[in-house]
Amino acid sequence: MTLELTASRTVDGDVARTFDRVLPLPLEQLFVRWYGPLPPIRSTTGPVPWRTPGQQRTVELVGPGSMHETLTEVEPPHQFSYRLDGIKGPMRGLIAAVDGRWAFAPSDAGTTITWSWSVTPRPGTRWVLPVFGRFWQGYADRALRQLEQLLVSGPGEPGTG
Repeated sequence: MTLELTASRTVDGDVARTFDRVLPLPLEQLFVRWYGPLPPIRSTTGPVPWRTPGQQRTVELVGPGSMHETLTEVEPPHQFSYRLDGIKGPMRGLIAAVDGRWAFAPSDAGTTITWSWSVTPRPGTRWVLPVFGRFWQGYADRALRQLEQLLVSGPGEPGTG
């Protein structure tokens, strides 16, 4: 059994431009605050720019912990997907792997960005997944608000340096 989680936010801007700015965005610019037990991201090590299926990187979390991330699919400007595994730190005991996806769809107000996770739990941890899901929802909402700020701030392009 997996836990399916989804959060969305509509931002100003067309789909293609939004997709092109989000895919290579450094994670440490997006995930900057704790939400309950879910930490910000300290850094990533791996290929730059992040654009090609099969690329792999290590995501270092604030506090103890890291994850291995593989970019699994890129369909500009509609979506990109990734897999998180090799989880170390506090979440290791709960989560075996995550299949994540960022989707981009046109809306009357610009682009609707939908971030989703399909969480594969470790054996014996299903009972705590609903609690994890509530924390993830707050974490995702906060990250999507941060993303909107990054997309509207200044003339620079996120992810370009």
